[in-house]
Amino acid sequence: MIASIPKEVYSLESKRAIIKANASRYRQATKKEKTLLLNELCTILYLSRSYTARLLRGCGKVIYFKGVRFLAEWDSRSIHRRGRKKIYSEEIVPYLLKIWRVAGYISSKHLRVYISANSDKLFSHPELVSASEEIKEKLLKISPATIDRLLKPHRWKLRAKGKYKSNPFSSNVKRAVPTESYFDKKKETGDMEVDILYHSGESAKGEFFFTLTATEVTTDWTELRLLKNKAMVWTVEALKSIVSDMPINVKSIHTDNGSEFLNHHMYRFCQEKGIKFRRSRPYRKNDAPYVESKNWSLVRRYTGWRRYDSEEEGEILRTLLYLLSLRHNIFTPTIKTKGKVKEGNKVRVQKDINTPYNRVLELSEVSEETKEKLKAMRANIDLFELSERIEMLEKRLDKAYQIKVRRYNNE
Repeated sequence: MIASIPKEVYSLESKRAIIKANASRYRQATKKEKTLLLNELCTILYLSRSYTARLLRGCGKVIYFKGVRFLAEWDSRSIHRRGRKKIYSEEIVPYLLKIWRVAGYISSKHLRVYISANSDKLFSHPELVSASEEIKEKLLKISPATIDRLLKPHRWKLRAKGKYKSNPFSSNVKRAVPTESYFDKKKETGDMEVDILYHSGESAKGEFFFTLTATEVTTDWTELRLLKNKAMVWTVEALKSIVSDMPINVKSIHTDNGSEFLNHHMYRFCQEKGIKFRRSRPYRKNDAPYVESKNWSLVRRYTGWRRYDSEEEGEILRTLLYLLSLRHNIFTPTIKTKGKVKEGNKVRVQKDINTPYNRVLELSEVSEETKEKLKAMRANIDLFELSERIEMLEKRLDKAYQIKVRRYNNE
């Protein structure tokens, strides 16, 4: 055969028709003729040689496979359908839609319990009284996964009409923000990890303060901000302040899956600033190890796990967090892994011990103007006075907390 046939010319039905037309001829042909016929059919149909031969040998014959009888005509109507029969057919969908509408378009897990809890009211209503006993029994036994499968096409239609709405603050944004594991990170200059810390004590009820921690991964430069609560407005305002105060141009932000981060305000802020927005995998704290380590060394070590919710505590915390981040960024050295070298049977880890301040000065991406400002700021700071102020604020915070606890106990 000299002419070439494009691969997508024949559909599956056309290929079956060609096999069926040549099957009897193939079985009656000589060995040489079979070889020529197989060569041409494999070229035309783009099928493997052994598979084409098997189709030609079996076409039109009765075949037994694992005890099941087949008529090898390659017609869907002639094949015995194995497996479990479908229980929940389309006949229950109209009744399921009526119940879903009455329930206020709740989730499948809630709808499953809603049907069983209100079956007496539902099945006695004129709109559902026509349902047979078999349909009622199926509705009472239906699983959440089956409800999702049956309602999926109708859910999108209702959403387009505006009758069914999903959560606009988390789920849509969550789908738009890609996940990024620790091993997928390129760890480039300007990548920032962000986390939020609760100062709630033993109970997370009511109003209390939060600490927003942001760490640049290549230099360990860390900024701390106190939040009145974790409302998305305060979170975005704090991040705006951090991005403007960072000596390094922020290129990407990595957060966890909390609603304080996964919302339209945060997503819009990153889009406007041209910042890549990434999130950790659910329940994987190790996807953001740089900022997680700072939660202890810069916050918990000085504030503990107490509940802070008074105005006095808030003022002390705000100043304390600023001084802690200042001392960390300018004077405190941190250890970063540079690489690993194999020496004989041992693997030696190469480490870089330096301050975030020195690492920033070594970066070519940072402007000379910014570097001069950092040098001037470092020259004007008295290190001993800074440490004394931090110790004094720790004592003031402890005293304010003790007074608050005694006042609550007396009440």
